[in-house]
Amino acid sequence: MGANDGEVYILRPDEEGDTDDEEAWVSPQPASVVVLEAVAEAVDGDVADFDELDAYVDLDDLAAVFDDGGADDITFSVADHDVTVDATGDVDVDTDD
Repeated sequence: MGANDGEVYILRPDEEGDTDDEEAWVSPQPASVVVLEAVAEAVDGDVADFDELDAYVDLDDLAAVFDDGGADDITFSVADHDVTVDATGDVDVDTDD
């Protein structure tokens, strides 16, 4: 998915749906919400503690991960933690100090 109006969207499984079903519903969610919520959860913080996502990563570079032929993932730093987002929309936050 590309950066539209300054936002990147990630297709995520519907939290209320059956994620084991091959035909489970997916819905686009703003990357800013998905990524910053993952960081906040990993560091036991609050989303409001962080700047906007574009302060940490170029949104066009992030969007390129979701385009065909783009990079498999992107890693950037948020609050001194490496955050990796891959083409499937998975977000990994390195909490090693």
